[in-house]
Amino acid sequence: MKILVLLLLVFLICAFSCNRTGQRGTRVIGMGAKDSTIRAHLSVLVDSCWNNQDTTFLTGISVENFVRHLNGIQIAVSKREMQAHMNVFFTAFPDLKITLDTLTINNNKAFLEWTSSGTNTGVYGEVGPTGKKVKMKGFSHLHFTDEGVLSREDVYYNELDLLQQLGYTLNPPILE
Repeated sequence: MKILVLLLLVFLICAFSCNRTGQRGTRVIGMGAKDSTIRAHLSVLVDSCWNNQDTTFLTGISVENFVRHLNGIQIAVSKREMQAHMNVFFTAFPDLKITLDTLTINNNKAFLEWTSSGTNTGVYGEVGPTGKKVKMKGFSHLHFTDEGVLSREDVYYNELDLLQQLGYTLNPPILE
């Protein structure tokens, strides 16, 4: 399995090292070997982990004590917790897809603007499926080690927008 992941990473590094000047929204400052590794790990994160819903790939691209914050709240402090967090979304939105709108890599950091879409056909947390399609935009700030391994992610998106797309409404507070 480790050999397969290593071969995949080598392939991705080679694939992303090619000239991609026509790619919209991508900016990489100082495209060195480490930036190529970061780009390859981002590709694995988005394509393999999120879009193909295979969290086992986190093993090859992130540190064991990986930390994820969602809208300022710590969600995961290990790969295992991140896998569980991702599975909540996979259960709720089996057709979940993420596309990168912009990508900037600089000094062991990546800044992503992304769009996600999916249909809520499974349980989301404690709530049953609504059958509604959702589309959200968000921003991620990812931190990498000097070896190009993912160590932290700070994700921001409008949770109220997500809930409203699922059919929920916001009621005014009771002031009595």
